[in-house]
Amino acid sequence: MVIVGIDVGGVKKGFHVSVLDLAEGFVDLRNFHTSEGIVDYMREFEALKLVAIDCPPRAQIGGPRTRLAERQINQAGFKVQWTRRRPMEPDEWMFNGEKLWKSLEKLSPQVQMIETFPTIVSSELGDCELVLPLKLLKGGQVERAGYKDFIDSCLCAWAGMRYLRGRHGDLVRMGTRLMSWA
Repeated sequence: MVIVGIDVGGVKKGFHVSVLDLAEGFVDLRNFHTSEGIVDYMREFEALKLVAIDCPPRAQIGGPRTRLAERQINQAGFKVQWTRRRPMEPDEWMFNGEKLWKSLEKLSPQVQMIETFPTIVSSELGDCELVLPLKLLKGGQVERAGYKDFIDSCLCAWAGMRYLRGRHGDLVRMGTRLMSWA
């Protein structure tokens, strides 16, 4: 079974992607600048079960209220990057993330999608049994700039694993919003 974690950035930074094979651990880290590239890459994994994304599915919301998940996270004392309400322009990374969510609809309906919040997930790292092989980071100045984003993508994948196994604690549950096309 394979889980993909994605940290979403703006156009320059792109998407940082981690691949977690539940039988082998983390097997790949990649940086993409288009959502279509991610979709093509993920088609290589027949055992793909879940994609965990650090970004809301919509860059803007309507209505008078903020998103429930964001309010809950804020009330728990975590910093929130609020989804903007119309007519305010969305942050570039959220607009990029919305494009990603739409592109991922091309995947099999058996692939579940969840929104994750790595800041919250990282507060439970004491329970993490996974190992990230440093050789996946590949070194070099360009890659070093993306280490934090790759770590966030791994936290997304770990949250996805815990979600599938039903072993998510209160904070991970609060930091995970299920989206499914099944």
